[in-house]
Amino acid sequence: MTDALRDQFVSLHNFRRGLLAKGEIAKNTGNLLPKSSNMLKMKYDCTLEQGAIQWASQCGNAGSSEGSRQGVGENFKRFPATNFPAFADAAKKAVTEWWKVVRKVPGIGMAATFRQHHVGTPIESFTQMGWALTGKLGCSIVKCSSDYVGVCRYSPKGNNVGQSVYQVGNVCSACPRGATCNQNEALCVA
Repeated sequence: MTDALRDQFVSLHNFRRGLLAKGEIAKNTGNLLPKSSNMLKMKYDCTLEQGAIQWASQCGNAGSSEGSRQGVGENFKRFPATNFPAFADAAKKAVTEWWKVVRKVPGIGMAATFRQHHVGTPIESFTQMGWALTGKLGCSIVKCSSDYVGVCRYSPKGNNVGQSVYQVGNVCSACPRGATCNQNEALCVA
């Protein structure tokens, strides 16, 4: 991983989180999801990256077991390397694929709550990326013969059944204690 790829992964996440916080993300019905009042701006974490590298380097076909990464969330994507000549292109493809499921499958609803029926479904990649109180990520993109494997790990993990993906409300109106608001990005900065 290079610093440029690290910056790209965190920027791709924070850009999308900001759009979600502003209420600019459409669900599969075409309706916009509500604004978030407590969306943290993510920071890059090299310890999380090490776990992502270790898993991606195995060139598997699925994400790791939750038990193998206690308290850490994960997104995984394996896809053909054709049309993605550079690691930066592959990184963008992985993040885009994780996020765009919100437009394709039934999602979290207007209450922005993660429910039991979401577990094991494609919406988990979106909800993990958009989990408001997840403040750190670390990622890897690895070439495995004719494919890329992209993995991002998140702390603290999201996708907790019965919890809100984010608190619905005006942008930055409920930033966690000690965080300030970046109005341009619509994110709480801790």
